[in-house]
Amino acid sequence: MARQRVPEGRELLAQCCALLQDKHVIDLRAYDVRGLSAITDYYLVGSVRNDRQMKAAGQNLTRQLKKLGVRALHKDGEFASSWIVLDYVDCIVHLFTVEARAHYDIESLWPECEIPVETLVPATRKT
Repeated sequence: MARQRVPEGRELLAQCCALLQDKHVIDLRAYDVRGLSAITDYYLVGSVRNDRQMKAAGQNLTRQLKKLGVRALHKDGEFASSWIVLDYVDCIVHLFTVEARAHYDIESLWPECEIPVETLVPATRKT
């Protein structure tokens, strides 16, 4: 039986985008920080409307990626908090409540590195 190939790099980023869109995470933004960051190649930032959606999106992402053989190296924050970080090495995912995202404004760190999410997720997967 052939072993399933584990998604890495941009493929992992695209998979994360699709899974978060499935849980209606809003305002997804992807950043290519290869050569700028020593800790990852891509950042993905998204917003949720409430703590129930945070929990659903975070748990679904973790569960679905685990099925593909991808495990988070580190998780910071609780699924019921205003900000969680899931570190998948090649891609670090930040999920915020709308208010927390506006407060921390981490996107201002990499404005020139943004990748249009539409180029990552096939049109059939968009919500």
